[in-house]
Amino acid sequence: MLEVVKKIMPVAVKNILRKPYYFMKNVLRPMPSMHSNIEYNIKLWNRYAKNWNKTEVYVQNRDIKEKEKEFYLQYLGDEWGKVSDVEEIISEYIYPYITKESVVAEIGVGGGRIASKVVNMTKEFYCFDISSEMLKKAKAVLSQYSHVKYIRLVKPKFSNKFTDKFDFVYSFDVFVHLDLHTMRNYFSEINLILKQGGKAFIHTTNLKAPDGWKRFSSQDTYTIEGHYFISPEIVDILAQHSNLRIIKKSSIVSSNFYLNRDYLVILEK
Repeated sequence: MLEVVKKIMPVAVKNILRKPYYFMKNVLRPMPSMHSNIEYNIKLWNRYAKNWNKTEVYVQNRDIKEKEKEFYLQYLGDEWGKVSDVEEIISEYIYPYITKESVVAEIGVGGGRIASKVVNMTKEFYCFDISSEMLKKAKAVLSQYSHVKYIRLVKPKFSNKFTDKFDFVYSFDVFVHLDLHTMRNYFSEINLILKQGGKAFIHTTNLKAPDGWKRFSSQDTYTIEGHYFISPEIVDILAQHSNLRIIKKSSIVSSNFYLNRDYLVILEK
């Protein structure tokens, strides 16, 4: 078959293909991914939410025995890290920055595990997520609250009606799955939707943290599920170019699942 192709191939085409530059640029050039970071995350989290079952899901907290899972898992997402560690982070990185008069937004509300602990301390609460199935989960959890709104995002872009609207915006355990360009877009948008003087809490990966490096070095290749790894310096750059000032940075705490693996910051507009 190869010989037949060679015989019928025009001489001009043969000459072009002999050129190393053409071969490197057009033949070995990597094909674009079938899905963008956002599109892949939409499919991933819609599927996860649809299939979530507390009796079957894997729980990262090794202190929890199989017979204890159903009581321990109150919300979708409780299977990640440790619930007590999450509560510690909420107490330090969210509660001090909100009041009963605050208009608050969560980017990536998921199953409502964070929102459920924050919503009753706000005046207005907005749940943003790219996954329609996750928003269903959140709505079921937060249905008793009349001051909550649910908005599905199709990209890292907020409606103009949210410009200068929020006192506080936070995103926990979400940016770890975003690529750098998507993070950059969200940083810019957060600047737009925050009121002047408003604050944001962002949580990313951290190659400089012990468990951050451990997770990264155990992987042969990048996957969205396995996290997109960056360092604190990159977060600093994103904040600077988005005109957001970092007013608080996390430190390594070996006893906390997230603080020993990731990077947490409070930003101010």
